[in-house]
Amino acid sequence: MTTGTSRTDSLDRQKLRFIDVDGVRTRVYEDGAGAPLVLLSGGEYGSLYSLDCWSLNLPALARHFRVFAVDKLGQGYTDNPKTDSEYTFEALFRHTCGVFQALGITNAHVAGHSRGAFLAARLALERPELVKTLIIVDSSTLAGDPPGFDFYANIGRPGGRLPKGVAPKPETVRVEADAQAYSREQVTDDFIARMVEIALLPKTREAGERMEVVGESVWLGSLRPKQEETLRQVDERGFRVPTLVVWGFDDRSAPLRLGLSVFERIRAKTAAAELHVLNGAGHYSFRDRSQAFNRTVASFCLG
Repeated sequence: MTTGTSRTDSLDRQKLRFIDVDGVRTRVYEDGAGAPLVLLSGGEYGSLYSLDCWSLNLPALARHFRVFAVDKLGQGYTDNPKTDSEYTFEALFRHTCGVFQALGITNAHVAGHSRGAFLAARLALERPELVKTLIIVDSSTLAGDPPGFDFYANIGRPGGRLPKGVAPKPETVRVEADAQAYSREQVTDDFIARMVEIALLPKTREAGERMEVVGESVWLGSLRPKQEETLRQVDERGFRVPTLVVWGFDDRSAPLRLGLSVFERIRAKTAAAELHVLNGAGHYSFRDRSQAFNRTVASFCLG
């Protein structure tokens, strides 16, 4: 059986709080001073991933920025959508804009991982006043639908959710985290324990059950048209803000060839675009190479 590491990987709970976003109880982490940096995790409704995934990055980034990490709608400790019809990308986007408004954030550096990078890209396109720089991290969602590519083939965990009928325990929760990691040193006991806590929440179980029903029709039915629209807009005019693409060389679920195609698409019409490939890094490249990731983000955003 795979075991974790005892490396210190905690969150300062004094920097966690809940805010109300149009009636949705929303968990955020805030630390530091300076220009705002907003971190959006990957995953989708019912995923075990949350703002906790940035735990290896938060203290160092807070030395350069006023850092905000957010539990997205229906993830972590943030409330689920109220009805099945709201398990959509549009609801997620509205909620995220509401978070910015509730926290008084504008003109921020915005970093998103995987599905969260697609959300960050939509913010840059639709709400440019909110985004000063865009940071895209290991996001196959922004690669469209490459022929012959199956996002789940190598990991087998739709959206970071536990499969139906699998009990939330450390050994079951860590399966996907281990599969995505280049170095299992970053899959710490602390991190897995926090993921188990999230997996045991009734709201997490509820969101997973609803996604079994509406994931294809409602969630992906709303996401796919936005993907097509986004790729068309990027091809036509690119991003109007400096854009950094960060990718793990050893990413199994979003291989580097996808990262290169994402960057090729962006750089064609985006004047200030950079690609940074992290060697020895999997899908959670910001955890595998946390110090290198932090240096790259600080250098890009602060010049």
